[in-house]
Amino acid sequence: MAEQTITPAERIRELSAINTDVAVMLTSAGQAINALTNRPARAADGDAQMTDDASSTMDAHKKAFTENTEAYFINVQAVFARLRRQAYALEEAGIIDSDDSALATTVPRSTTGPVEPQARGTPPLAPKQEPVRIVNGGLGKFDVGWLNSRGNKVGEEKEAELIQEAKELLEEVDSLRTSNL
Repeated sequence: MAEQTITPAERIRELSAINTDVAVMLTSAGQAINALTNRPARAADGDAQMTDDASSTMDAHKKAFTENTEAYFINVQAVFARLRRQAYALEEAGIIDSDDSALATTVPRSTTGPVEPQARGTPPLAPKQEPVRIVNGGLGKFDVGWLNSRGNKVGEEKEAELIQEAKELLEEVDSLRTSNL
């Protein structure tokens, strides 16, 4: 059987379809959250609002929550699987390295686990390093709170305002005192 090659244009169309599915997924999540509120339940398509009295019952809210939650999780699984396929295709094409893939969902490997057999005279296998993970929103160990605490512009401005108010109060007290004399 001949191997089917997928063109970059087809990959881009697939990513565009995934993008559309993410919007559908978020809509389902929003409707599920809406079902937890006291607002009237929405129709399944999310556009028209249900107007009958049954839409505001607890059962209608439970049904809407269940349906939308199921749709959300189905879409999450589908999007995740399709994104994983895209990442595997990038690895196969040599665009990204499989060791640097942030899509790895396996638990960290134990170095004390079973040892694979080695051929005689070969050096021992080095333990595989885990992929680099995004930490602190991509800032790594950089602490934005520390940086913000070093800025004193707000404190200086507030101090100037307080000194101005104190001067005005003293002038007012002085003017009252001189008018009473």
